[in-house]
Formats: sequence, C-alpha cells, structure tokens
Amino acid sequence: MPEHHPAGSLAPPGLAEDLPGRHARLRHEMAEQGLAWLLAVRDETVTYLSGYVSTTFRMHSRPVVALLSHDALHVVAAETEVDSVRLRVPDAIVSPYVEMDPPGPGLPDGHLQFAPHAGRVLADLVEGRDGALGVDGLEAAWPPVGQLTRLMPGLRRDVVDASSLVWRCRMRKSPWEVGRMRRSAEILRQVFELMPERIRPGMTEREISRAFSIAQLELGAHEVGPHGAVARMQHGLFGGPTDAVWHPDELLYLDGAPIVDGYWADYCRTYAARPASRSERAGHARARAGLEAALSVIGPEVSAGSVGAAMQAAIGTEPDEVGFGRFGHGIGLHVPEPPSLHPDEDALFVADSTLCIEPTVRHDGLNHVVEETYWVTSDGLQPISPPAPPGIVEL
Repeated sequence: MPEHHPAGSLAPPGLAEDLPGRHARLRHEMAEQGLAWLLAVRDETVTYLSGYVSTTFRMHSRPVVALLSHDALHVVAAETEVDSVRLRVPDAIVSPYVEMDPPGPGLPDGHLQFAPHAGRVLADLVEGRDGALGVDGLEAAWPPVGQLTRLMPGLRRDVVDASSLVWRCRMRKSPWEVGRMRRSAEILRQVFELMPERIRPGMTEREISRAFSIAQLELGAHEVGPHGAVARMQHGLFGGPTDAVWHPDELLYLDGAPIVDGYWADYCRTYAARPASRSERAGHARARAGLEAALSVIGPEVSAGSVGAAMQAAIGTEPDEVGFGRFGHGIGLHVPEPPSLHPDEDALFVADSTLCIEPTVRHDGLNHVVEETYWVTSDGLQPISPPAPPGIVEL
C-alpha cells in the first residue's frame, strides 16, 4: 500500500516551501477545467510537479510518473527507486511497481516489460473519484511522451490533454526556480573563465568537450546537458563533438548547459587563439545588435513575435536564414521551452517568465551567436546569466 511520508531529508533546500505554490496554481487551473487529476509522464513535468530529478528518466523501461489530485501528490516509480523518491519529494504519496508483463500494443521493446504494472497502479489510484483526468502531452506527435493512459485498465472517465494548463503554470517561474537557474548560470560563468587554461588549438572537439564537461561537474553542476564544442563555425552548430581539430586560424564555439536540480543554464562564448579578423568582429557585432534590440522591447504582455521582428530588423536576416531557425526561446526545466523568439510567434511574455535571447547570424560564411538569459518581471528584466562579452574572446 502507498505510504505518506514527510519532507525527505535529501530534498533540495527550499523545495518543500516552493511546491505548494506550484500545486495551488495547477489546482486552480484543474478546477477551472473540471479535472480531478493531472498526470505527468515526461520528465520535466514530473520534476515540476514533484521536484524529483533522476538519471533513470533516460531509461525508458521504468517510468516515473507524477499524479496530482486536489488534495495530494502521488508519485509512481519502480520498486528500486521509491526510496529515492521518498527521500527527495516532500509530502508525496509514493506507490511502487515491480512486476514484468508480456508486452501489448504500443510496447515494442522486449518480451517482458514494467510499464503495464505501472499502468495498473495508476488506474487503482484514480479509481473512485469523479472528474476528468488531465494528461500532459496526451496523444503528442512530438516530442515523444509516454502514453500510459493506454495501459490503465478499466479507465472509466474522460481523459483530456492538459498540456496548455501545464505550460501556463510552468512559464511563470518562482524566485526559487530562478535561483536554481542562476546557480546553473553562475557555474557556467566560472567554467568559461576556466576554459582558457584548459583548451588550446590542436585539441579535437571531443577533447574540448571532455574538458568543458568535467569543469561543469567540478564546479557543481548536477548534470551536464547537451552542449556544443564546435571548431568549424562554418558548419551547423548542433550535432555533438567530433574528432575535428581546432586549428589556430579558426574560431571555437562553446555552448554550455549545466543543470542544477533540473534547471538549466544556456549561453555560449566564441573563442579565438589570435586577434579576431575584421569580418569576424563584424559578424559578432551583428549578433550583438540583435541582443540589444531584444532587450529594448521585452517586457510583460509583449509578444514574442514583436521581439523576434525587432531582432530580425537589427540583425538584417530572416530567422530561417540561420541554422537555429529562431532568435531565442524560453528556458527552465528544459531547453528549449516556449515561446520562440520568432516574428510569427504570437505568445505574450507574462510576468515571471524566463527566456534565453539567442540572436544568430551567418556572416561571411561563419555562424555567430550571442546569448543571455533573463527573468521577465513586472519591474522589468532581471538578468539570470552574466552579460555576454562585447566581442569574441581572444585567448
């Protein structure tokens, strides 16, 4: 039987005080829509509901699920993980599963699987309460979201998509959440200061990526998120490090994402091992002009589209003419989060939202990026990351 546990001794400091505010906002939205339950399967929404972060999020054989009612938070996890949940999630009712079943429809990976038992545990929890079940990412085409409602036998209630409800709440970050993001950003600031001592021309992208990742962990990151170490800035900036060598005449792009308690940093630096050329300085200056244009217009109730249009005018390029396809995005428990800084985006910034301003330009064959992150408050923009350097960092 599920057990009710007090605040775990390993919960992040301040989480027990922050979760009730999140739950109150979610429950208000649930009441407005007549929902009795809110079900979260994708990892960042599980973290938003519970504060729980786990490396097993990447192991898709054992789902970790958060289920919010109007009077309790439930977490369903594998028997081997429930001790960790109980220690780290304040005031949760934790329910285990452990049995392996032959797979049914929608379960392609292996002859025996844990997910059907997780579905039965969820079905037992929601049985006997009136009202609809709201599901984050229900029937999502993308991104991939586990559809555990298909494994809940005898589910006799309305099931509705609650993704918009979740995003309305997630986009408003609490001071505690912003504090986690600032900690991540401070770690990355220290890493970028350290990099000139640890990297040099002649190293491969893999060697640079290794040094970059190790520094993030040494300086306090809980996880190292997807990051860029690109020695060939005429190429696209995504895709992971290779054995390509950073040559002395090339620029080096480093983009980091240390994670603390699930919350991301995201900003970059461009390095040169010799004086930057006039063309390189001009390309960087165009990207920086996009940053300054964004900072001049962003605020509560301002559309992300108007910000994207201002950046487009300042940079002098369409977003689809650069590899990123936009000039920035929301940030928090994932990168990216909504909205996109793009002229066609109609979403409005709300007070307490967070964003990564990321103007990108292709100039004389090279990609140039400048990046800063901010908290949009009713009193104006507050920085999360440190200011971007005025130019390319020359080692």
